[in-house]
Amino acid sequence: MVGFGYWIDAHGHLADLRWQGQVDTIIDEARTKGIAFFMQGGVDPEDWQRQREIKARYPSHIGLCFGLHPYWVAAHDEDECEQALDLLAQALPEADGLGELGLDFRPHIMKDSMERQITVFEQQLELGHITGKPLVLHLVQAHEESLKIMDVWGLPKQKGMVHSFNGSAYKAQEFLQRGLMLSIGGPVCRPDNQKLHQAVREIPLEQLLIESDSPDQGPPAYKGRLNPPESIWEVARTIGELKSLDPLEILDITTANFRRLFHGNHTIT
Repeated sequence: MVGFGYWIDAHGHLADLRWQGQVDTIIDEARTKGIAFFMQGGVDPEDWQRQREIKARYPSHIGLCFGLHPYWVAAHDEDECEQALDLLAQALPEADGLGELGLDFRPHIMKDSMERQITVFEQQLELGHITGKPLVLHLVQAHEESLKIMDVWGLPKQKGMVHSFNGSAYKAQEFLQRGLMLSIGGPVCRPDNQKLHQAVREIPLEQLLIESDSPDQGPPAYKGRLNPPESIWEVARTIGELKSLDPLEILDITTANFRRLFHGNHTIT
């Protein structure tokens, strides 16, 4: 075991408005359970500012991640996206990662935004090359299209992670072959999620991360309430069972992987 004595939630949204007024309590509770660093997922310029405000209170415990989420892109027009991309280019130097970026082609999300999502995804990939920031990818029901775009544009040297991976072993291999890490969250804890269970068995430990995606996608034990970062303990237990390893080993390994992906620049106290 690496034995860090603290662990990392590789992806969550403490800046989500649903946590308003509760963030300090949520962070304090997670820290009592050994979770001491919280990488954020970016949504839009207002979200980035809320991230900054949380980091100002917890400078050693919050990782900033700025990007234009496919949800946001789908809900805004071309001009608004262009303006936000300009703001993103200005803001990225202070961020640890670039994201969430990607594609979400579920009909209730996509509506008439497919072309716009693709364009903004490509423009953010270009920013990834310029800045060298690791990518935090949101890819839902757009597997083939996302691979095609990533192969045409290429990935930054530091690659990145597919957040909340919930696909098959075959799809996992396609991402892994491109040098990406796969971040696993609450859906793996569902007993009926056999497809993801098999994928996790086959993901090499050195390309594995764990996340809460707080306040969403909680394990079954958190059904009916907002999902806190401490739920990564449940994720680690399930992955440990699938990998025949102690949950503490899973937490240590994924913490080491996270630090490697993000250059190990995070001093956690």
